[in-house]
Amino acid sequence: MALPGSLNRYLLLMAQEHLEFRLPEIKSLLSVFGGQFTNSQETYGKSPFWILNIPSEDIARNLMKRTVCAKFHICIQIRHIK
Repeated sequence: MALPGSLNRYLLLMAQEHLEFRLPEIKSLLSVFGGQFTNSQETYGKSPFWILNIPSEDIARNLMKRTVCAKFHICIQIRHIK
């Protein structure tokens, strides 16, 4: 579970079509649902895999309901092993 005010990292599987439309679509949908796309977001141009920081699972689900450029999302957590 994420701490309040923190961002969860999501791996998105992007469609391999409409490449020039993917970034504007994701930015727009995040702004509509209360998220924000930042320059620190990891996008990989033509890669089908993007990692996004999204404030909540609800925003991630709403984004997936409206996008035509993303096929799948999963929350990823990186744990440090001591």
